[in-house]
Amino acid sequence: MKKILYSITALTLVLVMGSCNKELQQVNQNPNTLENPDATTLLSNTIVTLFYNNVNNVWTLGNGYDQYMTYSQSYYNQATRYLPVTNEPYWIPMISAARDANTLYSLGTTQKNPFLQAVALTLRSYAFAQLTELWGDIPFLNALQGSTGVYTPKYDNQQVVYTDPGLGILTSLKKADDLLKANATGYIGGDMLYNANIANWRAFINALRLRYLLRVSAKMDVKAEMQSILADGAIMTSASQSATLALPTTTPYNFLSLTERSGDFAVKYMNSTLYNVFVNTADTARITTYFAPAASAPANAAFSFANYGGLDMVVDATTAQANAASNFNASFTNGSNKNLIKARVITYAEQEFILAEAALKGYVSGTASDFYNKGVKGAFTEIGIDATTANNYLTHSAVVFDNSTPAAGLSQIITQKWLANINNGFEGWIEYRRTGYPAFQKGGSVNLNNGVIPSRFLYPVTEQTVNSSNYNQEIQLMGGKEITTYKTFWEK
Repeated sequence: MKKILYSITALTLVLVMGSCNKELQQVNQNPNTLENPDATTLLSNTIVTLFYNNVNNVWTLGNGYDQYMTYSQSYYNQATRYLPVTNEPYWIPMISAARDANTLYSLGTTQKNPFLQAVALTLRSYAFAQLTELWGDIPFLNALQGSTGVYTPKYDNQQVVYTDPGLGILTSLKKADDLLKANATGYIGGDMLYNANIANWRAFINALRLRYLLRVSAKMDVKAEMQSILADGAIMTSASQSATLALPTTTPYNFLSLTERSGDFAVKYMNSTLYNVFVNTADTARITTYFAPAASAPANAAFSFANYGGLDMVVDATTAQANAASNFNASFTNGSNKNLIKARVITYAEQEFILAEAALKGYVSGTASDFYNKGVKGAFTEIGIDATTANNYLTHSAVVFDNSTPAAGLSQIITQKWLANINNGFEGWIEYRRTGYPAFQKGGSVNLNNGVIPSRFLYPVTEQTVNSSNYNQEIQLMGGKEITTYKTFWEK
């Protein structure tokens, strides 16, 4: 009898366990969770990640590094006084965006969708460009291979990141443009940037190609490729094609100033470097668009540059210094000027300034002054200032293009590009490192990087811990200690 009972019990257990296994298998297949990535959703997320993090980081750190803004209190301003920092909050989303773009490229290949492939290559290239231009040598060729078991990729030098024949930024962007040129029709879902407009994507891609070709132009011959891009004609022709993303007015992806605490907004002042350029070029339109009169200015007074002011790099501003300087104006807290609170990656204006420098140096045909004038007009249009005002500005003696020497012309081009890139990532700092223009203030003892403008951020702590072997090999190139003044490849 016992044997029979044990047999029944055993049989029951087998049946129950078999039933449980089947039920568990069904429960583990959640119909509301995607087991494979969806290209439409992933594309939207990748675009938002790149654009939002650009503007989020610039408002808190980039405007200080670019010398558009000065924090008035030491509690806030150590990083913008060039204290060596990792800026890990920007590294992480750029790595994530590169990874997601890589996944999109694989999906585009599987789906035989050249449009998706081209867009993915563009987004991946921009993410890696941000990483290498802000940190220097980076994990690249062996990066993004966690699925194959590569969790600690070695570092590659900047030249490889730009020019590797398989994965390099310039290689990938050319491939992206070639894909769209050969496939002039197509569709992708989730395109929050250009709504699947191939012509606009080609213009964006080629603007980025021109940017990065110019970046490396002191170290390699870029003339033929730049001329080819210009001859092909698939470039931006107006500010309407600028790579800009309108952000929502509510969290989590709003322009940061819209939900910023009033106390945090109040400690941000116009940098004196920017103020001096506004005054020297009689730029009444942009100073009033971006900034408010100083607290010491008479109420409702007629416009005067004396009613505005810039703040030098300081430890803690005195009351008199703060009252004489200008905060960003109310458009940045109430969103009344929608043109100001967009996220920007590259604009038509920047493209024209790139071509102006290229023409000045003989890389492309055309007249530097013509490109320069288009750049200035485009920069005004970008933030909602009318063409008449832009044309009048171009007649000012300090703005009329100076052909007297190459240095004079280059100074004007880069300074106007710098003005056009307010609130656009770290472009002002990057271009200063490449050209030396405009003349940044060093800050003396106030500068926490030994009085020197840094060339890079420190590598994130995660690199030092998780990827320590490769990190330590890279640091040996700096003399055994990581420094912010280490220059690589294209830097002046």
